[in-house]
Amino acid sequence: MTPSGQGIDIEDLRGLDIRLHGLDRADAPYTLYYDETNNIRRLRVTADGLNVGNPGCFVLAGVAHTGARKHIDIAPLRAALKLQPTTKEMKLAHIGKGDFLDLLRSRRLGPFLDWISENGLFLHYQCLDVIYWSLVDIVDAALIAGDREELLLLAPALKDMLNLALRRDLEATTDLFRLFNYPALDPRDGPQFYHVLLQMVEEEADQLHPFYGRLLAQVLEDAIQGESFPFIEGGDEDRHILIEGFDIFFRHRIALLRNSTHVLDLEEVVRHQLLADPLMRDGVPVDSFRFVDSQDEPLIQVSDVVAGLLGKFFSYVVSTEIDVVRADRAALSDLQTENLARLARLIDQATDENEAFAHRVMSLSDTHKADIFMQT
Repeated sequence: MTPSGQGIDIEDLRGLDIRLHGLDRADAPYTLYYDETNNIRRLRVTADGLNVGNPGCFVLAGVAHTGARKHIDIAPLRAALKLQPTTKEMKLAHIGKGDFLDLLRSRRLGPFLDWISENGLFLHYQCLDVIYWSLVDIVDAALIAGDREELLLLAPALKDMLNLALRRDLEATTDLFRLFNYPALDPRDGPQFYHVLLQMVEEEADQLHPFYGRLLAQVLEDAIQGESFPFIEGGDEDRHILIEGFDIFFRHRIALLRNSTHVLDLEEVVRHQLLADPLMRDGVPVDSFRFVDSQDEPLIQVSDVVAGLLGKFFSYVVSTEIDVVRADRAALSDLQTENLARLARLIDQATDENEAFAHRVMSLSDTHKADIFMQT
């Protein structure tokens, strides 16, 4: 990768994803509008726990259309939602309040989702489970430290088991991270870190898949014999910082969909980061994105609602046991079921158009829960 400060070549960010996931329409031209939700900016371990008690899922999402930017009139949508002329911006609160299940009860949600479909717009999103993202390097480091690289293809299942085990007592997990300065371990402390981790996983064995849970325990036990722990070693400046920022996810979208135009809600921190360390294409800074005030771009306002809605959905999924997800799904009212069907249809249409429009960084179990709930 190009050194920091000299720019980042977009091929470093997009090539592997395209090959792994068969994203054969990544070069098609679109115009994408973005907003975000749950941008906590930084996640770190403090003396009292995490600096954000329930970080949920960071979601970067919105709407897109094929080709160059074009005018789409949202006046009919505002009228359908009965927004007052004095309301300058459309927000999720104008659709409904509360959690995801509450939003599905809103009579305004159906007209909003129908308007997206009727205007030939596609949903697009990136979802990041913040806690899961903070844990996954533990497995990658263990596979290398314990000389178990032959299990790399099973890493997603092992990460799923680790996520299930450590989230059951997040306070104890945070205490472990604080004690060993994770994710900046002194390599001399690595064996003891994995020893304690193994004990925590074994305590949750009854809650884990019988095969993959045991395999994870074996991998952690092998890591105890390691001398070097890549990805989770570091110095004082890296101690306790689980996530430094989310600009990489903005970069990923711009790089992946390199021939598209990206219109982003004005976010000064991210804007500064992208300008300070620019994306490069063929040695030239990428200029296919711009930041705008949402008051001046109606489709960013639409994207605000989309990002908020999906953020609540994915945060619900990662914080809810699968039996409860099934029960909630079965108990939906007719209105909730109709609204869910509209949302599921839009998500399916988006991935039918371009699989690059949907990207989830979450555990296999939580992905399964999301799919269960969205089945119509």
